[in-house]
Amino acid sequence: MAEQSQVVAGVAGGKATLVAALRAGVSREFANTPAGRERLLAWLEQRQGALVVCEPSGGYEKGLVGGLHQAQRAVSLVAPGRARAYAKAMGQAAKTDPLDARRLARYGEKREPEPEREQVKELLARRQQLVDERVREHNRLEQEKSFEVEDSLFRHLEWLDREIEQRDRQYKELLASSQSLAPAAKLYCSVRGVGIQTAATLLAWLPELGRGDGKGLTALAGLAPWPKDSGKQQGYRAIKGGRSVVRRALYLAAMTALRRKDNDLSRFYCHLRERGKPGKVAMVAAMRKLLLPWHAIARRGTPGCRRSARIRPPISRKPLDGQHGYSRVSGNPERY
Repeated sequence: MAEQSQVVAGVAGGKATLVAALRAGVSREFANTPAGRERLLAWLEQRQGALVVCEPSGGYEKGLVGGLHQAQRAVSLVAPGRARAYAKAMGQAAKTDPLDARRLARYGEKREPEPEREQVKELLARRQQLVDERVREHNRLEQEKSFEVEDSLFRHLEWLDREIEQRDRQYKELLASSQSLAPAAKLYCSVRGVGIQTAATLLAWLPELGRGDGKGLTALAGLAPWPKDSGKQQGYRAIKGGRSVVRRALYLAAMTALRRKDNDLSRFYCHLRERGKPGKVAMVAAMRKLLLPWHAIARRGTPGCRRSARIRPPISRKPLDGQHGYSRVSGNPERY
């Protein structure tokens, strides 16, 4: 929960106006223009520099969020629909901009806003947009172009490289200077094959690490196989939903680990393939095997070893000498 000494202000609105309000009190309306946002900042300054809680509104909130960051004001951009679901749970069916602003303020007081985590998420999202654009420009460069077009593509690619490096530097500096995120990033990087970018992605998009059970966490990451059964018919289990950003980061981390054959994760993947599992099924299992150590590390608060989790040897279904039962075969890594 937010500290009692900190004032939380909710801001709702759209293309033309912004409505700000505290938990209890008269709401104020400001124009969604540079001058109107300046008056909003002055209004917040009169209220002890209140923490601002807002939600996405089709991109019209970016000017407000950017201005608050430039003014070094704390701002939390909550996920779309969460604050509305909170209002429905409280029995509030009406919806207007002033009511939405008060609802966001109450939601910010009940939930613990994390402006630094939201800022890391925005920087990583912008970095991914730049990387995607760089891939598209490289694809255009492969086609035959005139000298003028190639020169334009090369200059744009150089600019994209500089922007990506700047975003990398910004989120790394933010993680290093954050009292709450820096220890967690160091813990996540203690797992073999995990770099600062993967750790930052987990911190930004999977704050539930260390809380709850492993099954719920795999569902949030989009790695849980969902059944599709009806009566006696058993459909094919497939993953769906979840947070695609986290799933992509886990996929890249697993691919990095699988390139080397001297680790337990690679042997686990090869063992599943030898058992006849499809490649995508084995890859999802490896991604889940990579996620669970992070969950345990975040729960314990202690660093892990620079290797993946130890794989238990498979169960042999061959009976022992003259007996019926199961025995564990040798855990020799060469078997995998």
